[in-house]
Amino acid sequence: MEMPDPFLMEDGSRVENLGDWKKQKKYIRAMLEHYLYGTVPPLPKQVEIEKHDSKAVFDGKGLRETFTLTIRRNGLSASCKLVVVRPKANQRYPTVIKNDRVAFDEELDEYTAFAGEEAVRRGYLLCRFEREALATDDKRALRTAGVYPLYPEYTWRALAVWGWAHGVVLDALDQLGLVDIDRVVATGHSRGGKAALCAGIFDERVTITAPNSSGTGGTGSYRYFEEGKRPQSIKSHIGNNERWFPPPYFTFAEKEDRMPFDSHFSRALVAPRAFLNCHARQDYHANPYGTELTHRATQVIYDWMDAKDKIALHWRDGGHAQNTEDWTALFDFSDQQFFGKQSPTVFNNWAYPNAKLPFSWKAPK
Repeated sequence: MEMPDPFLMEDGSRVENLGDWKKQKKYIRAMLEHYLYGTVPPLPKQVEIEKHDSKAVFDGKGLRETFTLTIRRNGLSASCKLVVVRPKANQRYPTVIKNDRVAFDEELDEYTAFAGEEAVRRGYLLCRFEREALATDDKRALRTAGVYPLYPEYTWRALAVWGWAHGVVLDALDQLGLVDIDRVVATGHSRGGKAALCAGIFDERVTITAPNSSGTGGTGSYRYFEEGKRPQSIKSHIGNNERWFPPPYFTFAEKEDRMPFDSHFSRALVAPRAFLNCHARQDYHANPYGTELTHRATQVIYDWMDAKDKIALHWRDGGHAQNTEDWTALFDFSDQQFFGKQSPTVFNNWAYPNAKLPFSWKAPK
């Protein structure tokens, strides 16, 4: 089973140059919008921000601030909470935006606390926003809450809403004068990783797209799984995660070999901007094998664009989490991309070095 050729154009010809690639990106984006995300609206022209509190954290080295962000359209509104952790000075910082189920609280989650403290130590701003206020993650829910009533003419589902919301939050942080707009990271874990990938596709202001263990619908392959391991297939989403994807996605259940794309097409839309994928070696449900194969296919595209140093995959032992090792890798890669610092973390050290790559296509000359 051959991995689809990202350079094969709609008319059957192949991309020959970067001019062709601009057309190909529009074609691939339309394909993914139809099958994977649904139609996505432009960002709102204005967002309202209400600040609630500010307190010192991490022995007075940082600030924790909470805000409510409100979007209005067609006489309706939707709001979500966001929490910012940053150094004390009121200035613009390299910024990591994470979509999440809960807001930041350094006393509740050791991994979140580590991420916040590491951000402050390195001179970053970490922002977490309450994604489920904009699109619920309840599998019984209808499209009657969050932002759906504000944009009834669009066919997007939850993953696209959460991805799109990264851009809304970015606009809010820009209004507050807190974000260095040239140094922006979008991240998330698991379903949040799928959404972070969507954010990087639809908002080119995202400098580093960094999904963490995102599985099927993210950076995991739809076609290739490690032998003997339980795959997260499209069929497994039926009845469980249908709120994440538009109806056309499910037409490929048990017909994945007929899909006109695999997850390297999603990464290709980010190229040549920086891309980091962190993954756990034993997180089999998120398909580490298929993640590495499609990552290595995407490298062909980055190499062609003379951007081979901008795509990285980081492996660690363990299971399904965005833990301290993942966060360290993310900040090391960000320091490398933003400031040219040498990274102590090793990237692109393959977990499956002997895997046969399932494609014969090559980049254009």
